[in-house]
Amino acid sequence: MFWDPAALVQLTWMPDFREAQWGMNKQTSPRQLSISKPLTFLDLETTGSILGLDRIIEVGALKIDPNGEESSFETHVNPEMAITPEATKRHGVLNTDVQHAPTFAEIGPRLRDFLSDTDLAGYNLINFDLPMLRSEFHRVGLSLQVQGRRVVDVMDIFVQKEPRDLRAAYRFYCGRNLDAAHSASADARACWEVLRGQLKKYQDIPHTTEGLSAYVAEYRKKRSLDGAGWFIPRYGQPAFARGKHQGKLIREVEELDPDYLDWMLLLGLQEDTIDVIRSVLPHFGR
Repeated sequence: MFWDPAALVQLTWMPDFREAQWGMNKQTSPRQLSISKPLTFLDLETTGSILGLDRIIEVGALKIDPNGEESSFETHVNPEMAITPEATKRHGVLNTDVQHAPTFAEIGPRLRDFLSDTDLAGYNLINFDLPMLRSEFHRVGLSLQVQGRRVVDVMDIFVQKEPRDLRAAYRFYCGRNLDAAHSASADARACWEVLRGQLKKYQDIPHTTEGLSAYVAEYRKKRSLDGAGWFIPRYGQPAFARGKHQGKLIREVEELDPDYLDWMLLLGLQEDTIDVIRSVLPHFGR
């Protein structure tokens, strides 16, 4: 989903945007984005989140020229591998949606030409989209040079200007500033007031500690199956989230490199990490 091109070239801030928080004086004319060379907003959808293992299934790019003219590059991509169900839940793209699409090797040269001599922008671009794109170019024998390009990650601006700390949560849910922030007792009471504010605002979340605990645990499992971050869900099964076997299923590692699991026993794993492994290998560590 792309912004209106006029909004990209003339970024008009709403009056209640808390300009004072930005350290700016109020202005009578709209602020303008000044660009000296084309700026391309880039977004990718992929089979999963593992760099070097997962592949691109959709490319969306919007190029804005200094004169305000726009051009776009949009295509599905056949990844030549199955999309993980976990990724489909996020972006909604099915294997059948891309089975007749061109491969990245086929669209790579056109995309490289489209991105030539442009600066780059996106959301989480630096941590995800750009490394994934460069990995795909490398896989098909092409390259995407980043040196000399200006890169704007709007997520970094968002995180800096709209922090997600307790002070911000208190202001959002309680409607006032937390003046005694970072006093332990004040922070503890603030957490209590924030939770009450959340219960008031969100009628669809549980209202018991048992329900809230399960609600939070289910959310965290979408990112990691254990507290130490060793495993993530992949194709509905536990897979390594890090280490030399990143992206591989536990059963695959047992067959290919059983010594690695023996080595893990020496690390003093947390109980929930052991439980994840035992969900596949019941006799692990026994």
